Amino acid sequence: MLMTLSYLLLAGLTNGSVYGLIALSLSVIYSASRVINFAQGEFVMLGAMSAVLFLVTLALPWPVALVAVIVVSVVVALGLDHGIYRPLVRRKAEPLTIMIGTLAGAIVIYGSAFLIWGPEPRFVPPVLSLAPIRLGFLISNAQQLSLIVLFFGFLALTWFILYRTRFGLSVRATGVDPKVALLMGIRSERIVQFTFIYSAAMSGIAGMMIGPLLGAHVSMGILITVKGFMAAILGGLGSPFAAAAGGLAIGMLEALMAGYGTSLYAEPAIFVLILMVLIVRPYGLLGDYEAERR
Repeated sequence: MLMTLSYLLLAGLTNGSVYGLIALSLSVIYSASRVINFAQGEFVMLGAMSAVLFLVTLALPWPVALVAVIVVSVVVALGLDHGIYRPLVRRKAEPLTIMIGTLAGAIVIYGSAFLIWGPEPRFVPPVLSLAPIRLGFLISNAQQLSLIVLFFGFLALTWFILYRTRFGLSVRATGVDPKVALLMGIRSERIVQFTFIYSAAMSGIAGMMIGPLLGAHVSMGILITVKGFMAAILGGLGSPFAAAAGGLAIGMLEALMAGYGTSLYAEPAIFVLILMVLIVRPYGLLGDYEAERR
């Protein structure tokens, strides 16, 4: 019984790390712009599919391929920023309009990837070994454990940037009131651009690391975006760390539902949980605490 529970918690922690990374990415952008980037999951897809291109087709060493994946993600993020976000902001579009614009951007990214790679799933070579690693009575592998390490690493890096640097203070000031921040000499457009780039790089790396475990296909970004958004709402969209905690909660709930019941009821159960949480705590599980802290 304890062994089964431990395996389920490890699986939940792995999936939750992926959802947490996407929720963290969504919340970083939202914290600076008050806009939800519905194209965020497509950067995970780009990371996985680009890894196929660089590791398989071009046979590049994985460190070079990793840099190339980051470059692809950053270039696409800049296109999203300059092609959708900035033009709409300069025309004083409402946040809802900008969010619909990011959804259109997601469709363009998906369509372009479909034309390049087609609908078939692709195998992504593992960056790290898939050989079993025994952790007490648990068995994992380096590729799976790297996702967990990656999640907590980006969580620590985001905390350091936001709360231990002057630049992070500018990011938080822009999120509170971009007009006042502009009057104080903070270039809000550059701040938002940084959040797009940072979040895209984070998601691209996550895609490259998750590809060997789940496979890669051009439609994977849609589901990941939905799960990341659910995680951010559950934890608290206004705080990157609360949103990341929501990702872990959803990953754990999915694993426990699959282990002790059926995975068919996992998503309905998650939606019921989110609804119950929002009725009691409209800011999410940790959202109001983080809002007061900010």
